[in-house]
Amino acid sequence: MKLVNFLTDSTHSRPKRLFSKGFSSLLIVSFFGAANDNILKQFLTLMVVVGGVWANCWGPGTQGYIFLVLTVPFVLLSGWAGQIADKYSKQSVILFVKTAEIPIALIAMTGLYLQSFWISLFALFLLAIQSSFYGPAKFGIIPTLVGSEQLSKANGLINATTNLAIILGSMAAGPLTAMYYPTMSNPAVNQEQAIVEAIGKVDAEGIVKPVMAGEIPKLIPDPARKPRHLPIGIALVVVSVCGLISACLMPRTLPVDPDLKLSYDFFGPHLKTLSDASHSLLVVLFSWSGFYLVGSLALLLLPEYQGILGLQPTQITALVGLLAVSVVMGSCAVGFLSGKTIRPYFSLTGAIGMAVGFGAMGVLQLSYEVLACLIFLIGFFAGFYIVPLQSLLQYLAPSDERGQFFGTANTLSFSFTAMAGVIFIGLSVSGISPARIPLFCSALAAVGTVVGAVELNRITKAQRKVASAEEAGPPVNQA
Repeated sequence: MKLVNFLTDSTHSRPKRLFSKGFSSLLIVSFFGAANDNILKQFLTLMVVVGGVWANCWGPGTQGYIFLVLTVPFVLLSGWAGQIADKYSKQSVILFVKTAEIPIALIAMTGLYLQSFWISLFALFLLAIQSSFYGPAKFGIIPTLVGSEQLSKANGLINATTNLAIILGSMAAGPLTAMYYPTMSNPAVNQEQAIVEAIGKVDAEGIVKPVMAGEIPKLIPDPARKPRHLPIGIALVVVSVCGLISACLMPRTLPVDPDLKLSYDFFGPHLKTLSDASHSLLVVLFSWSGFYLVGSLALLLLPEYQGILGLQPTQITALVGLLAVSVVMGSCAVGFLSGKTIRPYFSLTGAIGMAVGFGAMGVLQLSYEVLACLIFLIGFFAGFYIVPLQSLLQYLAPSDERGQFFGTANTLSFSFTAMAGVIFIGLSVSGISPARIPLFCSALAAVGTVVGAVELNRITKAQRKVASAEEAGPPVNQA
């Protein structure tokens, strides 16, 4: 069902080919950028959960702190990055940030080789700064490269390409992690678990006490395999170089506002952008940003199944890869089902599917196979949810301020991502089982479904009134 007729209007841009040189180059650049981010992020996440070399180095929910390190630069810098994307050529901005990625990858390689958690985390922080300047330029340049009629397909392909990179990056992180810190199953765990289930844990005074989940390590270092600390760093550098080569192939674009005076006020421009936006645009923006809260909680949760189900790092990365595959399939499906229009009601379908999937994940007795099926279901409907909203944002954003708007959008979405990290830390510290966190995600998706349905119904009724008034024509003067 189409929401509004104006979404098919393309008078503000002439029809363009989808697979132009510029958009094809952008797809490749996006692929390598997402791959690099996910190799390092997934590696660090696996290394701080139960069974990793830096397990819980900051206490329970340490991966939540890593998420905060990754998101804070986006919250603080995206507004300024949006201004830069409007003042200068977006192609030049993309080329600059991809150039900066190479020395950052070298810092990461150094930290990983020295087995320094802090240097490695600092490199992730620098990657986040670099990526915060890439986002507004990437999203802002898409309408210029493909025109309005191709936005649904273009965003479907961008999401699919990004998630394909997540697949390969996360899958690469598994073997690279296994080389960096080889582990094996703890042969004593089954025996200890049986004793605990029967009588509990006996302390030094002979008192029986219950054992908390995750207290018995299911993975321990494997003495038969020698750690190899260099391959993951080399992989980061190689992917960075490939991304820079791809950026060099992009055609130059003109700046939309070369006379713009840059403001160093972090939050003032965001407030102005939000105050100038229409009600419909704000609804789309907050619905789009809310997705990152739910998605981030899901990504933080998956590594916990290394302890819950006793999975190896490669099995966890396979789940992350499966999630990305399903998002690719959902994104491509909704992009091409939408044709030359944008169909926001697909987002409601996606929200309902995610709510059901997370709900089942939180109440069922899971095996690895059942978990994989639910992850696929959630990812597929996530693609249905995000692509129409992303297309709407690009269509409705003011063309002469698109970079600034997406700077605000990035700030908002990563504020929600940071909120996910805080929520995850809070739930972990409070002692709530990670196996029940999906119920929280299900509730958020259900709220999004209700809010989205109400707003879409309101907008649809308003448009029908406008259409009826236009068909009736101007009032007749009876004088």
